[in-house]
Amino acid sequence: MVLPWRSRRGAERRNLLTSGDTTVSETKLPAQLRSSRIELVQSPRVPLTPRDAAEICRRLENATGREENAECLEIVSKIKNLGSRDNGETNKKCLLQYGVVSAFYYCFQRFASKHEEEHAFLLEEVLSLLSSWLPLSRTEGFSKMGSTASLNTLVRFLNASDAKTRQNAVFCIKEVIAIDKRYVYALTDIEGACEGLIKIIKDSVSTSSTKASLLAIYRVISCDNKTTATLAKLGLVALIAEMIVNNAEKSVCERCLVVLNVVCDNEQSREDVLRNSLIVPLLVKKILRVSDLATHCSVSILWKLWRKNREEDEDSVLVEALQVGAFEKLLVVLQVGCEEKTKERASELLRNLNRCRNKIENTNCVDSSMHLKNVKKSF
Repeated sequence: MVLPWRSRRGAERRNLLTSGDTTVSETKLPAQLRSSRIELVQSPRVPLTPRDAAEICRRLENATGREENAECLEIVSKIKNLGSRDNGETNKKCLLQYGVVSAFYYCFQRFASKHEEEHAFLLEEVLSLLSSWLPLSRTEGFSKMGSTASLNTLVRFLNASDAKTRQNAVFCIKEVIAIDKRYVYALTDIEGACEGLIKIIKDSVSTSSTKASLLAIYRVISCDNKTTATLAKLGLVALIAEMIVNNAEKSVCERCLVVLNVVCDNEQSREDVLRNSLIVPLLVKKILRVSDLATHCSVSILWKLWRKNREEDEDSVLVEALQVGAFEKLLVVLQVGCEEKTKERASELLRNLNRCRNKIENTNCVDSSMHLKNVKKSF
């Protein structure tokens, strides 16, 4: 005879199932909490130890020195898994402390110099890790990625067909050219670099890659005036105008205006800006609508377009700005306060806008489409 309490006790059992380094326990819940499924409880993973991190970095450097593609790929995949599982951030910090980024740079540079297609996947994996760990590795020295072989590989990935690879490439390019102007000149000498940066924006790969590409373009045109004209020929001005119209994100708009402000310093590129009929209305619209930076850049661009174009057609930019309400906007800018340089340029624009408006009214050349009927006289 089986006693009832013995059968109940016999029914309560616990099985430990081990798979790899994961322990799963199978338990029965009380009747009131019991569901149709068995609860699986995963045991916590042990964080990476300093000794293991140092060993992983040493193995990657040794395998790179021997140019063992398969072994390097195995180690890189292991590092990728360590960063994505439980305790991922702790593992990352431990690996960074023991030089994993330097090992990545060495690996990327060594295999990039081989120019062999069989190494492409390994290079893509290393690039993926570098771009995803950028906030943690900026102090590690990106100068090692500035070699000719590394930059050529980055440009090749920038023009690749895979969107993720292109995004990773533009992230790293943005960081590399921030180190030294030498890398800017080296990058622009590579065929396809400017086209790749423009194509990232044109294809709208992602918002983050668009921001990275705009920042990279800003650094390039700030250092190399000749490249500004090249990028303008590739349609940079039209792309910027389109992004300002269609993209509501504040940071994207700010970057567009910052780039456009530098573009206007180049005479040839400034002509492309003046030919675009959307630019002046957009600039006036963005004053006091986005941020202080956007207002500063908008006023600066308007001032440059007028100041550096006045010899040919002094009033064309001013008349267009009057039509879309620049006079009132600039008055408000002075009233609410701004930095000294913006204040000076806004004041100069206001004086000349007022002169232009009086000139139009005195010569009775006001077109009904100019919307100046409600604009008050100057004080």
